[in-house]
Amino acid sequence: MSYIDLEFEPIETELYTSTGDVCPNHKALVHPNGHVLGVVGRSYRVIPNEELFDNMYQAIESSMSDKAIATMEVIDSQVRNYAKTYREIRFPEISRSIETRTHKTDVGFRIIEENSFDGSGSVRVLLGSIDYHCTNGMIHGQYDVFKKTHKGHAPIPSFEGIFVKALEQYTDKMDLYQKWASKSLTDSAVHNFVSTLFPTTKKNSNDPKFITTKPYSLMGDNLIRQYENETFVRGNNVWAMYSAMTFYASHDSEIFPLNKMSKDQDNDQERLSRRSDKVTSWLNSDAWSELIAA
Repeated sequence: MSYIDLEFEPIETELYTSTGDVCPNHKALVHPNGHVLGVVGRSYRVIPNEELFDNMYQAIESSMSDKAIATMEVIDSQVRNYAKTYREIRFPEISRSIETRTHKTDVGFRIIEENSFDGSGSVRVLLGSIDYHCTNGMIHGQYDVFKKTHKGHAPIPSFEGIFVKALEQYTDKMDLYQKWASKSLTDSAVHNFVSTLFPTTKKNSNDPKFITTKPYSLMGDNLIRQYENETFVRGNNVWAMYSAMTFYASHDSEIFPLNKMSKDQDNDQERLSRRSDKVTSWLNSDAWSELIAA
């Protein structure tokens, strides 16, 4: 794996028309290696990663113990030749055990900083956790704290308030996950949940009202398969279903392939991030509320 250096300073350059005139409303952002990151509006504010990282580390130093800082793990990734970047910070020292009748796993605290240089999105701080048994990632909340700063000149706000809230949220989520691990699920409840969330669109040609074979789509079928895989380790419970969904959001797998259009495509992390957003929407659905209340 090649070295990933996220602390680069994008270069702002003029754009020219075919006749040599300067484009008045747009500019190009270029990586120091000469690769064009993106074309953005002239008022677009560039936020260098180094500025974001320094802000986050100040919050970490003021909020974390020396041991938590000494053992933290930093994982950098990028997509589309650095047009979008991600820094994930894991804190193994901050973890809780989630225990079912058949299995116990440690779930640690993490934060992800997401930035872009092509106008494709705002800077986001994602708060969550990581299941060290299977590296499933979980997002507890997100803050589009820089959504407007790409277009303005306001200083970057401190991360300290976000960090305190993130740690409180982590504690609350661990309590919730333990409740899910202790709550059993029947097969019928699981199938009802999946069929509600992912209804099939296939119908019998002789009777438009008759839904054929399974009551859920291919996505639902694959989610059932992954849930069954999870139950072999975790047992039949809400935690296993949740783990099946976070597995989808965390892995390019045989069951949930990312289906690259070309071998040179490098946007895996971006698409997994979108999957995390999907899982968040599923957790906010009526179907999930009914499942955990059953």
